[in-house]
Amino acid sequence: MENNTGKYRYEAASYPDFDSFLKGMAVLGEKPALSWFSRNRQQNTISYCQLSQMSRWLRSALDNKNIHGHIGIAAENCPQWLVSFLAIAAAGDTAVCVDIEQPDKGIREMIEQAGCKTVFVCQSFLDICRPLLEQGKAERLILLDGSDEDPRVLSYEKLLAEGQSLPEKQYTIDPSANAELVFTSGTTSRPKMVLLSQKAIMSNIHAASRQVCLYSKVFCSLPFYHAYGLNSAVLSSFLQGAHLYINGDLRTAMRDMLLSGADTMLTVPLMVEAIYNQIWLSAEKQGKADYLRRLLKTASLTSRLGLHLSESRTKDIRRQAVGDLRLIICGGAHLSRKIAEDFQLLGVQVLQGYGITECAPLVAVNCNYANKLGSVGLPLEGNELRIVDQEIWVRGPSLMSGYYQDIEETQASMENGWFKTGDLGYLDKDGFLYINGRKKNLIVFKNGKKLSPEKLENLLKPIPYVKEVMVYGTANGSSTDDVKLTASIYPDPVRTAGMSSYEILDLIQKEVACINQHLPAYQQIQMITIREKEFSKTAMQKISRQENRG
Repeated sequence: MENNTGKYRYEAASYPDFDSFLKGMAVLGEKPALSWFSRNRQQNTISYCQLSQMSRWLRSALDNKNIHGHIGIAAENCPQWLVSFLAIAAAGDTAVCVDIEQPDKGIREMIEQAGCKTVFVCQSFLDICRPLLEQGKAERLILLDGSDEDPRVLSYEKLLAEGQSLPEKQYTIDPSANAELVFTSGTTSRPKMVLLSQKAIMSNIHAASRQVCLYSKVFCSLPFYHAYGLNSAVLSSFLQGAHLYINGDLRTAMRDMLLSGADTMLTVPLMVEAIYNQIWLSAEKQGKADYLRRLLKTASLTSRLGLHLSESRTKDIRRQAVGDLRLIICGGAHLSRKIAEDFQLLGVQVLQGYGITECAPLVAVNCNYANKLGSVGLPLEGNELRIVDQEIWVRGPSLMSGYYQDIEETQASMENGWFKTGDLGYLDKDGFLYINGRKKNLIVFKNGKKLSPEKLENLLKPIPYVKEVMVYGTANGSSTDDVKLTASIYPDPVRTAGMSSYEILDLIQKEVACINQHLPAYQQIQMITIREKEFSKTAMQKISRQENRG
């Protein structure tokens, strides 16, 4: 590590574009780059040399068929997804990362709006995308996992074989060329199409790797079509030469994480909360909950005294819950400070970060060596942050090129080179960033006061019977600013098993009443509704406020 203006930074490779990135990966030779598990738990592995070579073969085959421009990828997480992406980006073309969580029609609309004439698909999405061929909106599909009789559906495997026999030409890539078109999560509005350049992505993963050191084995089940999963997890792992384990099915995510023996995981708060809840449910079932509480209390006390609890006291609990995990990097939404503290007392460091797609995506992150719980860390090297009327503005090399075919929206989001994130926050005296909520979510009262619903949601989430919650303002009169605060709650089905809706509501109301006592009158929850099913969510497992309102 080196000292830079008072802050330590790790050494990290730097590349101007994806072509040089592939060459850098090849230098790592037979070092394991990418692994995944089959249904029968069989581990499959590709080395750095193989991954680089396969990507270059596919690039040659695409170039030979004059396949360039915006090229879509509509598939679940798989190694073919990543090879296809690297081949596209290393040719100087734009990979359109299609959000496959959308309805069938939405997937086709995304591909059409992004101007894709070629789309990589897996079997699961072949019939969804086939109408694009029939309607003349796409010229060809490339099937990642099989073959098809339609001549317009090419085989990924055959292209790889063709590329292997072609002479490899030299590429000169413009760093300002767009490498990714990524769709925003769309928690409060329609997803936007964000263009990220070679330079923006490369500078972002370089700065991230200067700030956070991943350990040797990294696990990721985040979707590749999101900038957090692709850039912050996958590409940063490759930049650091880590061994990346991937998962494309949330139902087997915990199984694969434990099988991998990963010491690092990049994930979202929902996953961390699920693991945390499982720790406590297991402790309760085994009659060890009181022991775990005493253990954490002792660990907290010794930590404050500058001492460390013997690892043997926490090792069994940690290994049963998270295997060999030592580091969790968490982003996408707020994570309870209590959960982060308890994980750290058990020997698992939790680093929270903050990013937004338009910033490729990481803006700030806590460091292995400088971690303030409750904050989302220090701004990345090269990023400048400014707080304007509580809103976070960002300027730096990782900023997007703009929204695709939307000059008006691009101009509205920028001011003199600064990107207006729409997120509310502040910087403390040490330069650590804290997030308060989303500007669009602010509830405005007729007395002129404003409230971020996220503040109340973070107070309600620790209630044992609450699994998910969304707070919003319900009209309480003729004017739009005459509102009463409403909490829509999905109860924890395990902790409330056997209870009636009335019993659940009564328990939660008592907890909310205690919280209300410590809040100003205008911030107090006035109405509670109980949901029978989980909230619909975005790809990053954030509650979609637009779809769940009411």
